[in-house]
Amino acid sequence: MNYLLVFFIIIFSNHSFADKWGSPEVTSALNEDSSIVVRVIPGKSYLNHDLTNSKKAFAKAQYFKWNGSNAYDIYQNITLKNPAAPIHILLANDGTLVTIDNWYSTGSGKVIVIYAPNGELIKEYELAELFPDKEDFDKLGRSVSSIQWRCLELQPDLRYGYLYVPHILGGSLRFDLKTGALDKIQPNSQCK
Repeated sequence: MNYLLVFFIIIFSNHSFADKWGSPEVTSALNEDSSIVVRVIPGKSYLNHDLTNSKKAFAKAQYFKWNGSNAYDIYQNITLKNPAAPIHILLANDGTLVTIDNWYSTGSGKVIVIYAPNGELIKEYELAELFPDKEDFDKLGRSVSSIQWRCLELQPDLRYGYLYVPHILGGSLRFDLKTGALDKIQPNSQCK
């Protein structure tokens, strides 16, 4: 009888799925005219499951600029808001850097962070700020360690001074790269 009860609890409870993450790796982004490269080195704070403290062990970004002859020269280093590494990094032509989501914990911590060309923070968002309506927030997919909010079939992109991030509720979030201001765009098509 106990086995039957456990079976029904598992079948009819909210589904949660396990995540499988490899170790974060060094990644890079190149701006459109290839004059700037940003290289992201994973941090070690995720080992402590710490999304707020130990910033000294968070991921780092190294900025390189084309020197006009034969190489890229490093010109600045910054500490990112990501304990391990961002899932996506995008680099605007002027050097504005965008990081999206957190390795090992999609949807937790700072999910969108916009950095000015000089590396200073423009704006950061947590998931509850992007989906403040509880009913919408509750529709987002869940796993053991993550909240699936982005449409994985459609990639985030930079266009005309804005970041566009498609989400699973069928719309896109649009962020102004200069101010970090957020707009919600609701197209007719749903993310599949």
